Amino acid sequence: MQVSSTAANYKIDATQLKSLSNTQIKSLSNSALSKLSASHIQALHIDQKKLFSNSQLESLSANALKGFTGAEITVMDKAFKDASPASLLSVKVMAKLDANHLNQMTNKASLTGAQLGALSSEAWSGFTKAEIGAIDTSKIPALGAKFTEGVSVDQFSGLSTAQIPKLSAKAVGTISNDKLNALKADGTALQNQLKAFTGLQVSQMSSKAIANMSASQFKNFSTDQLNSISTGAMRGVTTAQMSSLDKDQVAAFNNSQISSLSGNAIAGLSANNIGGLSKDQLASISVNAISRLNISALDAVATAAPAKAAAATATGAGTLTDDLAAKLELATDAADDAALAYNTTASEANLTAKNVTAAVKSSAAAAVVNNTADRLLTDKTAGFTNKQVAKFTAEQVNSVVLSMTESQISSLSLSAVEGISKANTGKLSDAQINGLSKAQVGKISVEDISELKISQLQGMDRTQIAGFTKNQFAQFSEAQKIGGLGDNISYLV
Repeated sequence: MQVSSTAANYKIDATQLKSLSNTQIKSLSNSALSKLSASHIQALHIDQKKLFSNSQLESLSANALKGFTGAEITVMDKAFKDASPASLLSVKVMAKLDANHLNQMTNKASLTGAQLGALSSEAWSGFTKAEIGAIDTSKIPALGAKFTEGVSVDQFSGLSTAQIPKLSAKAVGTISNDKLNALKADGTALQNQLKAFTGLQVSQMSSKAIANMSASQFKNFSTDQLNSISTGAMRGVTTAQMSSLDKDQVAAFNNSQISSLSGNAIAGLSANNIGGLSKDQLASISVNAISRLNISALDAVATAAPAKAAAATATGAGTLTDDLAAKLELATDAADDAALAYNTTASEANLTAKNVTAAVKSSAAAAVVNNTADRLLTDKTAGFTNKQVAKFTAEQVNSVVLSMTESQISSLSLSAVEGISKANTGKLSDAQINGLSKAQVGKISVEDISELKISQLQGMDRTQIAGFTKNQFAQFSEAQKIGGLGDNISYLV
């Protein structure tokens, strides 16, 4: 039969195609071959099919390739590899093969990385779980998203701990939640598949993938793996996962990771692991998450390391619950000025009277900057403890003295009392004046004596009046002496 390789003369039926000579088959043009169907190919004998070159096979449509059985594809691939010079079934042909082909192929183990990497997602369902686990580790890097998207959960769980570290970033980035969750993490050397992921691979995991992991899986991550989780993926960490970690694992997170944790994750910190966080890590907890911090966990930190507990309030004092704020008071008795110089500039607007106490340690109150004190509202000033007030400097006291309670006034240092301005002295309430001790009375500035109102003086008891010095007394007006001090003037020393 005369056969033209031109597009105008390719229309022959399967019987005619089968009758072509070997030379004629080898001469079929790519254009003609592109028009053949599966029935055409099925009509050919295997010896005829082996005559096709890679170029000719590449011209066949995916439908036409269905005319080959998997066994025949195996034979043809072997023929290419045994030829001189040796070659292999091209990646373009491999890309058109379906699951039936792969299911019937007996030479999967001999397929190269490039050939495996060319397979479609659908073709991967033609592998068994055992065959997936038998792929040589040197070929694994060639497997991309089509592999992870195409295999089933059961197939994917067949990967060995030697294969997993070889997966490409693209492959890891497309692992579905159910597939990742199917990997074993029982701590055994043979089956701890999750621990086999490299840091780079872990960094490609999505927040959904992380969130879908069980606590038993998550706790088997190494410190290097935990440190590699992206800040975006950290948002997927659950309460149970965080609770499952030990102190060393929690310590592996960097500040950026900590700041990305949700309130649910922060709620998972416990007395068993929170001690692993440094002061800087605790200070990195976001404002939105700090209110979820477990009271028992913070209690453990406040008792063991008050500096850490105080740091935890630096970014989110305004979101603390009343119970949590009260618990933080455990930290107010430890002196660590350098570590606890609490800078409230970022959060003082959120402070409430009930948690100012927790926000500023008594030992660090002196470090509160003046403009911070200026921004503290009256109802918030009442939240300072007497220990904290005792640390206020002369410069700071004028910003808040008018809103202090009688008890707080009595706790001011002598230098702070001396620093009360002339304008503020006259504005102090009678109750606040009554809160001054004898020693504090003696420190009222000589220049400020004239500002004391008669009502303020009338409310002072004999012990307080005895605190005025001769220099102070010399500044009293006759009205102050007669109307204010009255009979109590005799108690002046």
